[in-house]
Amino acid sequence: MDSAELLRIPAPEVTVEQVVAILSTVYGIAGAVTSLAGERDCNFRVDTDDRSINLKVANPAEPMAALEMQQLALRHVRRWDPTIPVPEPVLTRLGHLVGDATVGNTQLRVRATSFLPGSNADALGYTAALRRGVMRHLARLDQALASFFHPQLSRPLLWNMGRVLELRTHVRYLAPHQQPVIETWLRHFESAIKPRLDVLPQQAIHGDINPANLIVDAANPDDLTGIVDFGDMSLAPRVAEVAIAAAYQCLGSEDPGNALVAAATAYHTVSLLDPDEATLVAELAITRLVQSLLISAWRAVLHPANREYILIHASPVWDALQRLVALDLYGLREQLRTECATPIAPVPDLEGLLRRRRTRMGPGMRLSYDEPLNIVSGEGVWLTDGAGMRYLDAYNNVAQVGHGNPEVVRALSAQAARLNTNTRYLVDEVIRYAERLAGMFPEPLDVVFFANSGSEANDLAWRMARTITKRRGMIVTNNAYHGSTYLTMATSPEELGVDSLESWVATISPLLDGKQAADAVAAAIARLDQSGEHLAAFACDTVFSSDGIVEPGAGYLASIYETVHRVGGLCIADEIQAGFGRVGPRMWGFVGHGVVPDIVTLGKPMGNGHPLAAVVTTAEIAEEFARTGYYFSTFAGNPVSAAVGSAVLDVMEKRRLPEQAELIGTYLRGRLNNLVTRYEVISDIRGPGLFLGVEVGRSGPEPRIAGQIQNEMRRRGILIGRTGPDANVLKIRPPLVFEEQHADVLLATLDAVLAEI
Repeated sequence: MDSAELLRIPAPEVTVEQVVAILSTVYGIAGAVTSLAGERDCNFRVDTDDRSINLKVANPAEPMAALEMQQLALRHVRRWDPTIPVPEPVLTRLGHLVGDATVGNTQLRVRATSFLPGSNADALGYTAALRRGVMRHLARLDQALASFFHPQLSRPLLWNMGRVLELRTHVRYLAPHQQPVIETWLRHFESAIKPRLDVLPQQAIHGDINPANLIVDAANPDDLTGIVDFGDMSLAPRVAEVAIAAAYQCLGSEDPGNALVAAATAYHTVSLLDPDEATLVAELAITRLVQSLLISAWRAVLHPANREYILIHASPVWDALQRLVALDLYGLREQLRTECATPIAPVPDLEGLLRRRRTRMGPGMRLSYDEPLNIVSGEGVWLTDGAGMRYLDAYNNVAQVGHGNPEVVRALSAQAARLNTNTRYLVDEVIRYAERLAGMFPEPLDVVFFANSGSEANDLAWRMARTITKRRGMIVTNNAYHGSTYLTMATSPEELGVDSLESWVATISPLLDGKQAADAVAAAIARLDQSGEHLAAFACDTVFSSDGIVEPGAGYLASIYETVHRVGGLCIADEIQAGFGRVGPRMWGFVGHGVVPDIVTLGKPMGNGHPLAAVVTTAEIAEEFARTGYYFSTFAGNPVSAAVGSAVLDVMEKRRLPEQAELIGTYLRGRLNNLVTRYEVISDIRGPGLFLGVEVGRSGPEPRIAGQIQNEMRRRGILIGRTGPDANVLKIRPPLVFEEQHADVLLATLDAVLAEI
């Protein structure tokens, strides 16, 4: 598609009767159809018995991928923040975002969304409160779109402000008195604006926040109820978004300069503009008006039948443009700089931060990557450092439902404002959360003990096993990691090394089948007996992460559990990394092995970054432990933690994140396997759900190359980890809100890095 094709080709001609047929065949619905205005597409409102939808019959020049992008963007925004008033995509009867329809002898594409109630802002006009509300909503929309990527964002589109110089040839369509004004401005854009614009970071933007795309509550004209029509989405500096919306707010204004400042300031109250952005708002707003005049004049000649709709804003646009170019633009630029005064973030002093950390927090805490990261904010699957660089987080399973998830944050804030107290009191929210958790496990696992961290949960599980069996012997896997308390560190050979383990700890390999595992655990029990210790429990991380994300042979856990139970030991499933749907809809790692543990430990993703963990066990074990042991924690299971945990589960259920983990994990595994065939340094891809290991080294482990890959990925904005006894397994373990578009970014970057290794 060339940059002009989409605007050159007229909207399709479709009758109401044809739309009725489309609704039946493509969507399987029937309803009253009303024709709506449209520039490039043919638009209809459809009222069924239980809902109203907006049906768009797409311009023939619009690629399928671009239409899908618009629907995916709506879905992304609604998932990111459901309070942003954008429509919801409606799927076809086949479950697709975009459908194919036959109209006469022509194949056309259609898409549908929910119909947002209200009146068009074009009809009602702007109030001062609505102007502010639009810009604040827009700031939140841009925050959501910042983490949306799609190849079609870079498609050639003349409404992308960066392409305005391509419209020079259309100056001839303007009235003679307009032509010199527009030609002068285009020269100014080329010499003074474009160089400043091109160095700004880009993101997905809506690209057309004009009154025709804003829905307002007719009963309360200050209230924005909808932002529609994402057809002009593009990759651009976000200040272009601000300027576009501000430009249309100048229409009909006696003081358009102040209108620009007010619009930029309202946006700035939600999402800070830095000086380089703020000082561009006025000139980019004028550029948008120039762009609008040029495109409208050209298209009015191309499509005379739609001339009235195309030129609907031409007169007020020209009036506003004349008023703005007559202003002192330097003074306006400085006013915008002052009103949106934002301190320029200094380049972080990493050496100084590292020195202060070591001094006040001790030298023992390790950092990831050769070049330490100074992270200052997180959003969804993205992290931002102190220098403003954004990183795709493909490693942090703590942020299970995304960094800064708004639903979790709201639940935390609301409960903290209402009540937070210790566990000496009866609190209904905490009990309900415990009941909900217990209901997620097979019988007889139905009692929940809350803790503050995975280490605490494992420590409590170890204590339970020792108290009940009156023994202290533990069996773990060869390179296990279970925590940082005395008990859990003692059972973490990854940290201590096998040779430094105490006499009451024995290890077995995870690289065994059922028969081998039974023999190995029997031998480990015998070693404990010989040393005067006796087995209390066997424990393993059910994705064997520290062992290299290993997938044991058939019957591995079943044979171990049977052998351990035969001698009176307990079996502990450490689900701190694997649990809560990371392995897919089966929810827990142990489920895939056909066993039911005596004790399950939970942590990391449970609170999405909030300190929250748990031990789940049987009523029999809980009662026995209570007779001879004791557990109390002031904060574990407090109301705020319970509210956070419940919100995490709500988001997981609503967004079907366990299913998404399986879907995206399968997608990633398939494409990572393609890399195995192309690069000899990669020997294996493994792991369940969205917990993947990429083994580096075919003739033997290559930890140096694995480290090189990990650090080069970090330099290119992708965060992954490393694991395994030889630290040669790349660990890919992103938040569960990781989507296919993010996987594509990861895969493309890894491909490029491997090509250079």
